Amino acid sequence: MSHAGVRTIMERDAEWLEADGRGGFASGTVGGARTRRYHALLLAATRPPGGRVVLVNGLDVWMETPSGTYPLSTQLYLPDVVFPDGAAHLAGFARVPWPRWDFVLPDGTAIGQELFVARDTAETVLRWTCAAWTGTAGLDKAEGGKERVGPWRLHVRPLLSGRDYHALHRENPVCALGSAVREGCVVWRPYAALPAIVATGNGAYQPEPVWYRNFLYRAEQARGLDDVEDLASPGRFTFAPTDGMAVLILRADGGQDAAG
Repeated sequence: MSHAGVRTIMERDAEWLEADGRGGFASGTVGGARTRRYHALLLAATRPPGGRVVLVNGLDVWMETPSGTYPLSTQLYLPDVVFPDGAAHLAGFARVPWPRWDFVLPDGTAIGQELFVARDTAETVLRWTCAAWTGTAGLDKAEGGKERVGPWRLHVRPLLSGRDYHALHRENPVCALGSAVREGCVVWRPYAALPAIVATGNGAYQPEPVWYRNFLYRAEQARGLDDVEDLASPGRFTFAPTDGMAVLILRADGGQDAAG
């Protein structure tokens, strides 16, 4: 798909995939809604190239500006509810050299989102860019061309499971939502038998465990398969960088020193 506006359902549902060269990958749709059980941001091979497990299914992302709060992510829930609909603000998408989304919010704020998988480390790297973070946000037409002032904050909630990539995940008391913050990173380990998830970046992290319930996967539904999933969110990152860039890096770690 060219770097152009994303308007139709077919364009939104077009898929992308970035492999890590070890049996794992990140994948999803242009519009952001997960439609298959293997759509994920961190899907790792525990016994390369096999033993694939989904660790980070997706993100809930929203941007706070002086004029309001706007979603960048898109989620699909039972019975067939799209909320929020970040794709409504999607102005363009490009696959090369890696997936890039360009959003334009109703107040004119422009945000770029990129995702690439580092093959040497099997990390998923997400990067958001916004001119407002550098003090060059532009002019507010509603205010007669006056420069806008105030915070532009990006909020990101990881959505976790910890399951075989052929399975689905439901809320349960065994899933651990604890967060360990150490040495500049945040570590989660929903299940002791699976690798820990390590997140690093330039945002501030706040533990706020919550469950997101009843995600619907349309492609699985169309095949007559189980199609509903619950995901755990252990906390929230807030980014307000001064260099114009927010970064979040996700990787799997088989070590034992992790949150429980």
